[in-house]
Amino acid sequence: MIKPFNFHTHSAYDDGKETLEDYVKAAVDKGFAAIGFSGHSPLPFDNEWSIQKSDYADYLAEGRRLKEKYKDHIPVYLGLEIDYVPGHSDRFSDFVEGAGLDYCIGSVHLVMKPGSKDPRDIWFIDGPREGYLEGIDTIYGGDARAATEAYYAQLREMVITQRPDIIGHLDKVAMHSRGEVIDTNAGWYRDAVNDLLDAIASAGTIVEVNTRGTYTGKSEYYYPEKAILAQCLQKEIPVMVNSDAHHPLQLDKGFNEAVHLLQSMGFKRMRTPFFDVSLR
Repeated sequence: MIKPFNFHTHSAYDDGKETLEDYVKAAVDKGFAAIGFSGHSPLPFDNEWSIQKSDYADYLAEGRRLKEKYKDHIPVYLGLEIDYVPGHSDRFSDFVEGAGLDYCIGSVHLVMKPGSKDPRDIWFIDGPREGYLEGIDTIYGGDARAATEAYYAQLREMVITQRPDIIGHLDKVAMHSRGEVIDTNAGWYRDAVNDLLDAIASAGTIVEVNTRGTYTGKSEYYYPEKAILAQCLQKEIPVMVNSDAHHPLQLDKGFNEAVHLLQSMGFKRMRTPFFDVSLR
């Protein structure tokens, strides 16, 4: 039996529910091997889902307090899910070194149109589907391929320039597609993914198997989907399972099922930023 862990969590400090301590208590009750905090990093423009700059110091202080309080019960790690928005977001190293973080997840929710720094040219892929489709129409002139290639190019740039420990929900750009907007079997799509995976392999970055889409009913697949996981296996890219929990009850959602999938595909281990787990 593999002890669960989770390094992708969101609390009331950003777009999740309940306190950081509620997550730690739930992890202890569930017999977790470890838990990590990964609130959405503060951003330089108004939004409703990231840690506000006025709350950032409190988030860090609370995370450090809980690391110390629960050190004899469970390893607690303090991190961030950092959004990479070219021309707008701070360097990941500024966050990590400035706050003494244990790790960071690098993600793209906001796709900057290539060649632009205008905030009006940012495509938000993770909001309501109507906004997702509107962004393709207004920013990319209805060209879903151009929009998707911009997403994967931005992720690749993030891996090369920012060197995150973990890549968050790698192919989430397809969440709202539902097989209608993006052809994930097209050659151009596979080429974009392959270029990203080559950069990840070179950097030694961990790819998370994010279970959130399945247990919330937004996706039939994990992020990334099985075909991309097969490429990760072939390229010897390390993987780990995270639930992207927005409530303590979601901490282990899909964990065992995702582990079983990895085992059935031939993965021999999972790697976190702090320890490896055998899947044999």
